[in-house]
Amino acid sequence: MSDKTKWIFETDPKPSGGGQPREFTETLGNAGPDLTQQFGTAAYDPTRLVERTEEKTQLYLGTEGPFSAEIDPVVGWLVVIKGPGIGSSVNIGAGMNVIGRGEAARVSLPFGDMLISGDDHLRIIYDDANRVFLLAPGTGKNITRVNGQVVTSTTELANRSVIELSKKTAVRFVAFCDETFDWGDMVPSQEG
Repeated sequence: MSDKTKWIFETDPKPSGGGQPREFTETLGNAGPDLTQQFGTAAYDPTRLVERTEEKTQLYLGTEGPFSAEIDPVVGWLVVIKGPGIGSSVNIGAGMNVIGRGEAARVSLPFGDMLISGDDHLRIIYDDANRVFLLAPGTGKNITRVNGQVVTSTTELANRSVIELSKKTAVRFVAFCDETFDWGDMVPSQEG
């Protein structure tokens, strides 16, 4: 637990509070009391949150291929650097990543920029055999620019490239897998 979030787990220091979790209220903007959200003791169990934070993440390597069907290993990220959703990130998985603002897109950017196509604005492909990322235009009508250049055909995508999805929204591409690492490196060899 970090110092920045420690207050969430503290209990009411008053003796009359009986050691109950502290209740707090957050008002959204200048909307007034009607949009006040209460996070109280009824829906908040700090012991459960502490237990959850102590769990360890495990990577399961299934018997069919390097990963079971439930695992979609992260190979990179898109980080919103301009526009709605600034500071947010989304995962990019191995293979074909269709990017759009709708829920049907494998990489969904649902931050409110209606200039991003709903289902297929852009595609990022991670080719694990060659350990390279490719960028391809989607089927949407809006154009995309990478480092200032319009994307008209499939091209290699360099790490830390800036992708302008619309006049409002730009993201930075960050590669996790590259020529020095791929998830296939984590699978034990099946040879004799």
